[in-house]
Amino acid sequence: MSADNPLLAAILQGESKTLEFKVDLPKGDQLVKTLIAFANTSGGKLVIGVNDERELIGLAQVDVFELMDKVSSMIHDLCAPSLLPGIYIENIQNTELLIIEVSRGSLIPYYLKTKGRQKGVYIRLG
Repeated sequence: MSADNPLLAAILQGESKTLEFKVDLPKGDQLVKTLIAFANTSGGKLVIGVNDERELIGLAQVDVFELMDKVSSMIHDLCAPSLLPGIYIENIQNTELLIIEVSRGSLIPYYLKTKGRQKGVYIRLG
């Protein structure tokens, strides 16, 4: 497997403080907790369609645009202050991956609306 693609090279190195893999879109508020943690620390990318063994699985028979809308809605509904991640599809070796990229936020702390600012702040640890 050649790693001329920077994202593929990062995937092959494994998860880190700024990179996390999921096979499917995380359920409930788990997705937003990860993105909040990225925004509160160094930023990062959540890659949907990669397993823990760093294999490219792809997006399981889903409408990609519907999935992107769902992600945007979840972030808008569950996160405060507003978080504006980059949400895009990257095709690596004929495998579609959903990338949700969050920069370090300028309105720290970001938190889960349902838990409030006292209990809903998350950070990434190495």
